[in-house]
Amino acid sequence: MKKVYALILTFVVILAALGIGYADSSSDPGSQQDPLVSKSYVDNKYDEVKSYVDSKIGSGAVGSSYDIVELKAGESITLYEGSEAIVRTNNSSVIVTKTDGVSDLTGGKDLKNDTLIPANHLLLFPRSDGRGIKANNYTIIVVMGKYTKN
Repeated sequence: MKKVYALILTFVVILAALGIGYADSSSDPGSQQDPLVSKSYVDNKYDEVKSYVDSKIGSGAVGSSYDIVELKAGESITLYEGSEAIVRTNNSSVIVTKTDGVSDLTGGKDLKNDTLIPANHLLLFPRSDGRGIKANNYTIIVVMGKYTKN
């Protein structure tokens, strides 16, 4: 029994010596393998990453707030890619110049050209190809994103 304890103790001592030797052989702080960095370096890298992320998601400066657009009968607005609109009244219709339509996110359907837009429905304009909204009577539209009033 004493031999078993002695063997276990010897094994533990060998493992401890190997662990201490490995820990001692690791690189020193500030070396090529474990460099120290300055605050200015970290700040510079942070600014680079922030500008990269902002460029990918947009800076938020354009189209980050809602605009209230009032249209008289016969007037229209053209919305650009990624723009959203909420038509507050039943007095307008969709303008689609090519295939597809405009996504009615509230109703869960695609609105085709000259379709009457239900009141208070959220519309998404997927492309900048002339799609828009035409007022049949006085209409109020809440727009988020880029648009041109015609």
